[in-house]
Amino acid sequence: MKNNLRSGPESAQRGAALLIAIFTLLLISVIAISMIVLASTESAVTSNYKSSLQSFYNAKAGLEEGRGRTFGGSANPLSVSGFPSGGATLAIGHVWYILNPAAGETVSPTNLVATNAYADFEYNSEWGTPVTSATVQTVTSTSAVAGLPPAKYKWVRITPRTEKSAGLDINGDGVIDNANLVLYDGSQQLLSNQVSASQTYQVYTITALAVTSGGGRRMLQYNVSPVGLSMNFPSALTLDGPGASYGGPSSNPFTASGADLSGTSGEPASCNNIAQTPAKYALGATSTTDANYVAGGIPGNRTSHYTGAGASTPSVGNIASSLSQAEQTPAALDALVQQISSVANNVITGPASTVPLGTAAAPQVTVVNGDLNMSGNATGYGLLVVTGNLTLGGTVGWRGIVLVIGQGSFTYSGGGNNEFDGALFVAKTKSPLGVELTTLGAPTVSWGGGGGNGIHYDHCWINSALGGVTLPVKVLSFRELQDF
Repeated sequence: MKNNLRSGPESAQRGAALLIAIFTLLLISVIAISMIVLASTESAVTSNYKSSLQSFYNAKAGLEEGRGRTFGGSANPLSVSGFPSGGATLAIGHVWYILNPAAGETVSPTNLVATNAYADFEYNSEWGTPVTSATVQTVTSTSAVAGLPPAKYKWVRITPRTEKSAGLDINGDGVIDNANLVLYDGSQQLLSNQVSASQTYQVYTITALAVTSGGGRRMLQYNVSPVGLSMNFPSALTLDGPGASYGGPSSNPFTASGADLSGTSGEPASCNNIAQTPAKYALGATSTTDANYVAGGIPGNRTSHYTGAGASTPSVGNIASSLSQAEQTPAALDALVQQISSVANNVITGPASTVPLGTAAAPQVTVVNGDLNMSGNATGYGLLVVTGNLTLGGTVGWRGIVLVIGQGSFTYSGGGNNEFDGALFVAKTKSPLGVELTTLGAPTVSWGGGGGNGIHYDHCWINSALGGVTLPVKVLSFRELQDF
């Protein structure tokens, strides 16, 4: 009997095929596992990136809430909780937090224990002292919008800016300290003891921390400041335009002074720590010829009553180079009037015989479209704009800014003992029919009768008047911080 046993090459081929199949299966398995691991890694990277990106935009939203609520025109301004407004400043060492906890969560940035995920250790890196040493005020977030999920940042911090907090030697004296606040004049940041422009506003530093449930953490920072009306007041009384004419009173009590009265008695409490600015001209015109003509309108025995910038009296000078772009053409000045009108407390159609006067604590922004003829015993506070002829008499005075832009004609008659503290500005931008001129016309000021106690430059009252104007808050710089 024969056994048909097969061996040799065919059996070897079967074994090789099995090994190849097993190896191939292992290779496929390795590739599959690698792809699963890679997909998982990519998913984790994507998730981390998404969480980090989300925390970035959450922190950005926090910055925007902070910036928005320092703006007086916000629906929920911080000023209703006591944040400085109306020209007042946030003092060094004072901190405001906007807190935004999730439901059932506590957010306490001033609790500096190591286990507090929301502790504000970064404050110490800016100020060289822990936030527990500061005067702290907290409010809650108002970021929630119906129908939309709220931004999930945790806190926003608002502080004044100084050289120390900025880490910059702003005045170049070789010392970085907290001695002075940083202000913004529309083009540059400078210290409060360097101020020379009429309009300067405090610079705030706004810092926001956001933490997501996925572990994303980002800390961002703005430096912001209100932006003014782009006006400069280089003299107590500015006559803007060629052919300016001035008729001064012969009254002995009348004086016109460009020396800054800021910080003197009778001013708002917010002026107590405001440094006086360098002296301005008592009267300013836009060319040397016009300045000489304006000086010629001063009675010869009263020239010593006009003091301020300049080596001698009367203090009358060419201030053309000190005017802002907004003060140099009829179109720009009329646009400025429209800007003020859009935020004014009162817009009155002239002719008018009275306007809301406001108070030192609550100055008014009033625009009279047409003539204003007012007399009697009255003192106004704030910003007054008259587009027609302004005629005042009796004992009318003003604390703040008076702009006569349009017909460019200002007449004061009568005596009394009132005065104008702040700045007066007169410019002719329109014809008698109200048509805008292509170039500035000749402004006229006639000060007859007893004349009152005169005109005095006072940048505190100027700032107080502008404090009644709702100003946009501009971002000056933006950066991301290390999350301590």
